[in-house]
Amino acid sequence: MTGPLAPGGRVSEDSARARLERLLYASVGLAALIYGGVLYPGSGGISGQTPQLEAWYGVGLITVAIVMPVALGALAWAMPRRALRRLAGTTALLFLFAMMAFPWGLPTPTLIDNAIPWYQGLHALHGVIAAIAWQARAVWFYGLSQAIVIGVVQQAVRDDAAKAAFLDGVGSLVFILILMAATVGVIGAADRLDRTAELARTQAARTAVGRTREREETRIDAMVHDDIMSVLLTASRENPPASLPDQARAAIASISSLETRDASSRVYSRTETVLALLDVVERLAPHTEVVHHEAGNIDVPANVVAALSDALAEALRNSVRHAGADQDDVPREITIAADERGLAVTMHDHGKGFNTRAVQSRRLGISLSIVERMAMVEGGSADVASRLGEGTTVTLTWVKPS
Repeated sequence: MTGPLAPGGRVSEDSARARLERLLYASVGLAALIYGGVLYPGSGGISGQTPQLEAWYGVGLITVAIVMPVALGALAWAMPRRALRRLAGTTALLFLFAMMAFPWGLPTPTLIDNAIPWYQGLHALHGVIAAIAWQARAVWFYGLSQAIVIGVVQQAVRDDAAKAAFLDGVGSLVFILILMAATVGVIGAADRLDRTAELARTQAARTAVGRTREREETRIDAMVHDDIMSVLLTASRENPPASLPDQARAAIASISSLETRDASSRVYSRTETVLALLDVVERLAPHTEVVHHEAGNIDVPANVVAALSDALAEALRNSVRHAGADQDDVPREITIAADERGLAVTMHDHGKGFNTRAVQSRRLGISLSIVERMAMVEGGSADVASRLGEGTTVTLTWVKPS
């Protein structure tokens, strides 16, 4: 199967689909362990039926029906997703074959007390495993196949069991399809969540690129305007300075650059970058204490300046909106450090803070406008640290690629 719902279609380990798959595998493993304990005692259970079966089949059935699902759950958070999927698919198929082989593993015509095979107690668990591993329409045939096998095998190993075998087969079919449908549904919901997040990230990137282009074109236009006005004013003097030709050539060069250079390709000096960040602070939180340390020269690409500005703006907006109680503002400090290796911007507020594990994965302002906005530029990264009652610290870093 191909497309967005295909098992291999979402390879990110941080996606909702990936996390849900692992959680379901872990749940299946725990359920298999519990079912194994429940089905073990009694003459119709594992302990009573295994001695009646061929040794090779009795051990193999326990291994496939219980041990492999338990192993799947135990390895849910350790194995790569593709390996887990292969193990899950293999487990589901082997269980179906083991069900079909029951009459050949039973040396006597029937089980003692005309009992039903013990594996019927957990067959639906393997339907869930199949639904996790195979997100395809054909997976429903697995549930149907199980129901048919249960009816046929039960009629073969029990006396006068035609009616009971039919009813058990139908009941098993309904039960397994309900569990498989629930599994497919929750995985589909996780896929939709991943698609929505991806669309949001794409839209955020497009919006950021548009803002960057508009900002850069405005700044370049202003720069050219200032150069032209400076040349005209200088030329209007009675005794223009000897540097006038150089100023004129610089203005012409600025105009020419607009025709040959993308607005977003401009590089900023260290000082220009710091001034751009200070402008963000002045607009959004003018009472913030700012300290900046500058050492050495560095050229900063326009997209990095835009990412730093946008991420800092979102951090300040979040701080202003959420850090205080009853809309009261809180003290905050910003440190800007720049040298020839890169830049680091740290914003700390003394607000109420929040639980990053509970909030960060769901708040687009944090995950997109701050963390992923910085991750979109080469050498960029961001970290959001907060604890209830201890305020919030946002660190934006850009390391110049070597």
